[in-house]
Amino acid sequence: MIETPEQFERAEEAMTQMKRFLLAARCTHTPEAYAALSAPILRALQERERDVLAYLSQPPAASATAQRSRSLSSESEIL
Repeated sequence: MIETPEQFERAEEAMTQMKRFLLAARCTHTPEAYAALSAPILRALQERERDVLAYLSQPPAASATAQRSRSLSSESEIL
């Protein structure tokens, strides 16, 4: 789950890398090999895309509130 702008950026970068890899693999693998190779990567892309859309569908205040809540929870565990 994406909760911060930094996590969002990392997810976007990872998705871009996976897509570039798949584009290159389409040129170098047989159709059968590509199908086997791409299936788990495509599933991972779908999962990340869902996370990105969930993050973007939250109002900024909700994201910040959730992050502050987790920070406070972590601080109370330390104390």
